Amino acid sequence: MILTIAIFSITIAVSLFVMPVVYHHAQYPYTDIEKLKKRNHRFTMYGLVPAAVTLYLGLELGIDLALRISPSYVLVDRIAFLLAAIPFVLVFILYKKRK
Repeated sequence: MILTIAIFSITIAVSLFVMPVVYHHAQYPYTDIEKLKKRNHRFTMYGLVPAAVTLYLGLELGIDLALRISPSYVLVDRIAFLLAAIPFVLVFILYKKRK
């Protein structure tokens, strides 16, 4: 189930990352360059969310498979979800401290 969600999530992310190129070709003789920049930026920012979800779920799956030495799979799943969150929390803390 987690792998299926990750595949759907990365599909959405790639689609959003490709949208600036599609929008560029659709609007080529630009009438409003600021509108083009704003929309392209928005597509990219919206694409970061499903990309982060995919990275998190991929980390969770990798950690889960690496820790499958215990017969208590429920506990291993919870530990894997918590361990996969560490890089994202670290990036958030470093982002907040940069100011």
